[in-house]
Amino acid sequence: MGTQQVTEGEKMKKFFQILGGIFLVLVLIVAVMVGVGVYQGAGLDASSKAYVEANVKPVVATWSKDELMSRAAPQLVEIIRKDPDQLDQLFAKLSKLGALKSLSEPKGQALLAVNAGSGKTVSASYTESGEFENGHADFNIKLIQIDGQWRLAGFYVSSPIMLQ
Repeated sequence: MGTQQVTEGEKMKKFFQILGGIFLVLVLIVAVMVGVGVYQGAGLDASSKAYVEANVKPVVATWSKDELMSRAAPQLVEIIRKDPDQLDQLFAKLSKLGALKSLSEPKGQALLAVNAGSGKTVSASYTESGEFENGHADFNIKLIQIDGQWRLAGFYVSSPIMLQ
């Protein structure tokens, strides 16, 4: 009397309801994380592009080692200090391009990476071209964000003048 037995079918139905609820919660968590990432990514893209627009010109307009070093991340400074003459020679060669006439609009984007061991890394990669009095140069610019501030992590130049 009054004793009800739970059938196997009812147990399975209950199990799948719980499993479906857990799956729904996980989907919502992932959707929120993606939404936050997209929102942050748009802001990082805008700030990194603005940094490139403001900071490449002072370096290439004068081919100044000091201008580059004042914007360099510690990792880039360490690389340059290993062989400072190499940068001097490179900039001497590039200075033969003459006066800067124009820079193209930077193209690229920021990247937010999360690593369990090292935490969050915010970087960006851009390309840009410059027209000079005596030729053309293409730039590949790598940025890293340190304490909320963008810094140059890599500054690569390609120009036909390098072959002369």
